[in-house]
Order: sequence, then C-alpha cells, then structure tokens
Amino acid sequence: MNTATHNMRTFYTLIITQAFSLIGSKISGLAIAIWIFNDTGNATPLTLVSFFTVLPMVLASSLSGVMADRWDRRHVMILADAGQAVGTLILLLSFTSGGFELWHLYLITMIQAVFGVFQGPAFMASVTMLVPDDRREVANAIQQLTQPVSNIIAPIITGLLYAVVGVEGAITIDLMTFAVAMAVVFTVHIPRPEVTEAGKAQQGSIWYESWTGLRWLRSHKTMFLVVMYVSVIN
Repeated sequence: MNTATHNMRTFYTLIITQAFSLIGSKISGLAIAIWIFNDTGNATPLTLVSFFTVLPMVLASSLSGVMADRWDRRHVMILADAGQAVGTLILLLSFTSGGFELWHLYLITMIQAVFGVFQGPAFMASVTMLVPDDRREVANAIQQLTQPVSNIIAPIITGLLYAVVGVEGAITIDLMTFAVAMAVVFTVHIPRPEVTEAGKAQQGSIWYESWTGLRWLRSHKTMFLVVMYVSVIN
C-alpha cells in the first residue's frame, strides 16, 4: 500500500470515529437538556451552557492554532479527547451520586470547550497532512457533512433512548464514543509538516506567532475577507 492510500485510510478512520464521538456528545448534551428542563422548567440554564461553550472559543482560538503548530497534532488530539472524556466522567458521577448542581455543568462545559478549541485546529491541520491535494475537496465535503449529520442523528437516538436509559445512560454512551475515538488516535500515524525557512523566521513566543498569523491573514485579502465573512455569519 502506497503512502497516499494509507493516509487516506487514516483520514477516513479518523473522520468516522470523530463523527461517532460528536454524535455521542450531542446525545449526552440533549439528554442533559431534557433532564434540566424537566427538573427546573426553565430554559435559562440551557442558554448559559451555550454561553460557556462559546466563551473559550472566543478567548482561546487564536492561541490554539499556535499550539497545534508547535506540538505533535496527534498528541493534541489525544489530550483534547482525554480532557473532554474526563469532564464527561465527572458529570456522570455527579448525576449518579445524586449531587448534581447546575454549576457543575457550567464548569465542566467550559473546561470541555477549552479542550475542544485545541482539538479543532489540530484535526484540521492533520487532514491537510493526510489528504493529497487532488482529494482535498472530497475530504472537506466529508468534514462539512459531519455536523449536519450528527444534528440529524443525535436527536433521533436521544428521543428513542432517553426514556429507557435516562441521562446517566446517555452520558455513558458519550464516554464510550470518546473511548473509541481516543483508541483510534492512539494507533494512527499523522505526518508532521516540514519546517520551512519562512516558518523558522516567524518562530517566537506564543503571542508573537499569533500576531504573525494575523499579519499573514491581513496580507492575503481574499482569505481575510472569507474569515471575516464566516465570523460575521457565526
């Protein structure tokens, strides 16, 4: 098997298991939302969960790209999956012990979001190293499908299972999908990019490299406008 074929198989394996993990996370999130609304009759806690999910993305996204460049991206993905899995386990223990409080959910949500912020750039950069240029459009299309597909599948599964397994069972499913995703990332090989002369010239502190990335973006007008457009839409 040549290297390109092997890398594409690695990509498909990663995207499938990450998609399952995403579905698992959405199942547990929906189950928790149902439980909270049934218990409190109040939608405000669900809005606060969204706030604590987005906040780390706003504050830490520019730094996460630098970390993905500095560290082995496979290790970043493993650390991100492990951090989110630990948060899910703590949440499960909170429910099963009968001591669940809303602030537990807010804190764990924010911690998991921080790990998720670092996972995203590492995964996207890994795709760039695994997928040949002539297959990049196919890979991007598959990536774009994972969110919508999980948004369709997760509510159906949650609706079918919640009455049977409850919130604890839904969180357990999430943990199982995390375990599968972590096991796969442990076993695959993700190539690291060669350090170019331009890359060496831009190395420095985390803040310097973040600022250098922003300057590069501003110097490429089309890319800058695309990023601004996506930012406004989001």
